[in-house]
Amino acid sequence: MDKETLDYQALENENLKLVERIQKNLDKKNAEAELCEKNKGLILQIVRNYVNLSNHTLSHEDLESVGKIGLIKASQSYDPSYGAKFSTYAVYWIRDSIVKEIYNAGFGIRLSNHQLERIFKVQSILRKRDLEHLLGDDMIHAIMEDSGFSEEEVRKCLRLNNVVLGATSLNKKVGKEDDETSELGDMTISPDNVEEIVMEHELHQELYQSLNTLSDDERDTLVLRYGLYDGKQHTLKEIAALSNVSIEAIRQREQRALRKLRKELD
Repeated sequence: MDKETLDYQALENENLKLVERIQKNLDKKNAEAELCEKNKGLILQIVRNYVNLSNHTLSHEDLESVGKIGLIKASQSYDPSYGAKFSTYAVYWIRDSIVKEIYNAGFGIRLSNHQLERIFKVQSILRKRDLEHLLGDDMIHAIMEDSGFSEEEVRKCLRLNNVVLGATSLNKKVGKEDDETSELGDMTISPDNVEEIVMEHELHQELYQSLNTLSDDERDTLVLRYGLYDGKQHTLKEIAALSNVSIEAIRQREQRALRKLRKELD
């Protein structure tokens, strides 16, 4: 077992002791402060994913403070019988608190957390893959490939990204290249319609609970693959090296785990 794994396990053990103190109200304030300090790295990893995203006015320090609130909420509701590590569980609460603060503090139209997550993912793909030079269906299909979203979902995210967050050019073509009317500026919607369009089921808590239906290997694979612990996504090759199995074995494990999750969430 390498040093990184040992350090992670030691932190997890310390977290569990602090969580127990918090839930039993034993020197609760000091336990909460210590928990936040020990998990500062985790909070900062998540904050980095949101601090420069979209056009909100919250500072790094603002988001870090909100992340701590999410961590404390996680400590109050965590149950080891869920079958996942506390840090994995805490990620959802930290992200949830940050996303809520972002749209409550600066955006005039209220979106569900789930819809904001989708918009942020599309923004991230646009930046990482430098897709701004693409037009029309080429851009749509590139985002679909990376995100796993349907064409309708991608178009909705791009529209709301423009209308609500103001983060994309109004003149960006999103239809066919020879269709001069298919620009984001032509797809604007009135605030009266937004709530109806973006009302979607909240998935965070359901997703976490569904992870409990997976085997340890399947759950760990998804945690690493999608950055559920620290926001850092790993390649199949990296996970295979960590698990001492073949890349194909990891690929099959990931697909099996995703099938189980989809079935559980349907």
